[in-house]
Amino acid sequence: MSKPQRFSVQRALVLSDADYQFFLNDGFRRPPVVIRAKQRYMGFDVKKKAWNCLLVVSEISKDGILVGKEPDAERYYMAYVPDHTNLNLSADLSVEFWTNVCTTTLQLQPSAEAHPPLTEQENRQQHFASFVGMQLSTVCFDLRFMSYDPEENEMVTRLYGGPNDYIESRGTPEKIAKANHFSGKLRGIFFNMDYRNISHPCLPEKVPQPKRKILRKTRRESAR
Repeated sequence: MSKPQRFSVQRALVLSDADYQFFLNDGFRRPPVVIRAKQRYMGFDVKKKAWNCLLVVSEISKDGILVGKEPDAERYYMAYVPDHTNLNLSADLSVEFWTNVCTTTLQLQPSAEAHPPLTEQENRQQHFASFVGMQLSTVCFDLRFMSYDPEENEMVTRLYGGPNDYIESRGTPEKIAKANHFSGKLRGIFFNMDYRNISHPCLPEKVPQPKRKILRKTRRESAR
C-alpha cells in the first residue's frame, strides 16, 4: 500500500463551472494554458518533504483538484478533494479568479428585426443555424460550431485543446449544451429562440442546408 503524500498548496485557481467540469472530465489530458504557465509553483520540496501544488476549484462547488508536476516530467499528478473547505490552507494564500475570461464572437439581435419566421419550427431552425461559425473561447478550450442540419436537428461542434487537437461531437442542440456544460448567460442565450447570432452572415432568407456530395463526371464520361 502506497504511503500518504504531504502537500503544500501554493496557489488557488478559481475557474468558471464550465471550465472546471471540462478540466475534471477530461482526465487532464489537455491542461489549460493558465495552469501550464504556473509550473514554478509545482514540484517536490525536499526541505518540507511535501509536494508543492495548485488547488483548482469551481466558482460554484466545494470540491477541488490538487495539481502537481515535476519540472521535467510530462505528466501531472492530481488528487481529487471532495470539499476544499476542509483543507488547512494558508491565510495569505494567493487566489486567482479565471471566471470571466470567456470570449465569443456572439452578437445578438431580436429575430423580429431580421427575417421573422413563419412557424415555431422555422424560428427554432433559424436560431440554431445562426450559431454556425461561432467560436467560444475559454482558458481551457475553444468550442467551434461547425454545422447545423435543420431537417435532422443535428449540430456538429469541435472542441479544440490545440490547433490540431479536437474532439468532434454530433447531436441535438440540447445534447451539445449538456455535453459542454452550458450554464448561466450562455445557456440562456443558446435556448432563447427569439434571438439570432449576427456575428457573421449565415442567415439570408433561407436556413442553411447541409452540404451534399455531388458526383462529378470524368473526362471520358463528359466526352460521350
